[in-house]
Amino acid sequence: MTVAISIGIFLSIILFVEGAYYCYHQYMNPHNKNLKRRLRGGSGKPGDLQKTQEAPGILRNRKMSDIPWIQNLLGSMTSLGGLERLLQQANSQMPVGVFFLLSGVLGGAGLLVATFQDYGMFAALGLSLMGMSLPLLQMKRKRKRRFKEFERQLPEALDLMARALRAGHAFSVGMKMIGDEFPDPIGPEFSRTVEEISFGIDVPQAMNNLNGRVISTDLKFFVTALVVQRETGGNLAEIIEAISRLIRQRFELLGRVKALSAEGRMSGIILFCMPIVMSILLWFLNEAYMRILIEDEIGRMMALGSGLLMLVGAYVMKNMCDIKV
Repeated sequence: MTVAISIGIFLSIILFVEGAYYCYHQYMNPHNKNLKRRLRGGSGKPGDLQKTQEAPGILRNRKMSDIPWIQNLLGSMTSLGGLERLLQQANSQMPVGVFFLLSGVLGGAGLLVATFQDYGMFAALGLSLMGMSLPLLQMKRKRKRRFKEFERQLPEALDLMARALRAGHAFSVGMKMIGDEFPDPIGPEFSRTVEEISFGIDVPQAMNNLNGRVISTDLKFFVTALVVQRETGGNLAEIIEAISRLIRQRFELLGRVKALSAEGRMSGIILFCMPIVMSILLWFLNEAYMRILIEDEIGRMMALGSGLLMLVGAYVMKNMCDIKV
């Protein structure tokens, strides 16, 4: 009976989404609105160009799904720009539609497991939300790792640009050298900036676009210094060398801070892993004692509450040890 109810709810949601999409497409017609906005953006009229600064970004957006009606539905949702930006920043080739499909499959799998095992409503909801959040957490993890690698490569890239400027090359040539010589992530990002400059976007705007794609404090220093130098003048090679030296000093200070806070991080890891290890040991030593936490309703609620409190504690200790430099 529970499985039949779950299937009925799933089919009802599918029919509701289909009906909502049909009504929205029939009366609002977002495809024609997007087409008119793109045509206005390319008409060359100053007023239209000023109102549609997002037109180049729209034209560069990736396809969200290979299924036409899903593509039209996702394309009409302006709130999905942040999710697509997250996928691009994580250097993921996964379309937004596949991301939603994967999240739905994992969430449904958690719901089905909890339903068949009769874990209860709260456990089913928790497993479903956990499964749905796994792709998002993985993409945020990939983005964070990619940004850290970008910051690690940035001082060497700035040194290469400073040497190119001292040798008499133009700024765009130095940017192109970075794009050709360095691997992902800094190489492709600088290559994209060079392409924007070659297509007619001015240098400050192209660098601000780079700053919007990559979340990095060091990159903000570089972009701000470059914009100020182009307005006021000065020796750009010396400015870039000073920024590179400042970034290296910041890395050195960050290493010292990590060494001083290593004890707190290790304590947090031990406190988080100890209940899990003890639960596994007790399961093998006295299985009947641990089965109460799974078979009994109160036991399941206690286990779920303990897990949530562990996650909250891990989050608090991580923020305490994560010192910004």
